[in-house]
Amino acid sequence: MQKTFVGVLLVLLLSGCASPHKNWANQPVEVKKNSPVVFIHPDMNTYQEATVGVLPFQMPDNMTQEQGEGVGMLFKDVLLGKQAFPKVVRLAEPYRDMEEALALGRKAKVDLVLAGKVNYALEGTQFGGGRVEVATRLLNVHTGNTVWYIEQSMDQPVAYPKSSTFSRFVAAFNPPEIKPSQAGPVIPNMLAQVAFDMAEVMAGARSVSR
Repeated sequence: MQKTFVGVLLVLLLSGCASPHKNWANQPVEVKKNSPVVFIHPDMNTYQEATVGVLPFQMPDNMTQEQGEGVGMLFKDVLLGKQAFPKVVRLAEPYRDMEEALALGRKAKVDLVLAGKVNYALEGTQFGGGRVEVATRLLNVHTGNTVWYIEQSMDQPVAYPKSSTFSRFVAAFNPPEIKPSQAGPVIPNMLAQVAFDMAEVMAGARSVSR
């Protein structure tokens, strides 16, 4: 089930979060994943039977509303796959503030509503440099209180090419290096990892894999 689930995520991300310029970092540069920072959490896990509505994510200026819908679908599927809540549904209407988010949750008759935001997302280049920061707020639609508030960021260090005189000399007497296979779009991969981590936290995990 895990492999099928990951496959679905990649399809969603590649179609919903692809850059219009197709300028993804295409080298397998190591990604530095920062741990989720939990600012608000429930004292006890009293929401095991709660239903959750996931809104489209608010996006930075360099990304589209359609991509925000794709990120919302991603988080919905991850929450379901991690069994963080028994029922998770997608809410298609965008929102401007927390009051509108709560109203949409009440309209959908769910207990909790997930209002998320991608604060920024940088694509990087073939040498790396990508970065993503995401914030999610899970609201109780009955009380208006925030149940969870989590932020997480990921960075892709820049792998500068070798440019020494010796490396250029060696390259002059050797055939061009065969490029490794592409590592996949950077921003969707980062968003998928963030979604997995945040879902694990909401499901009760005290730590996430590095």
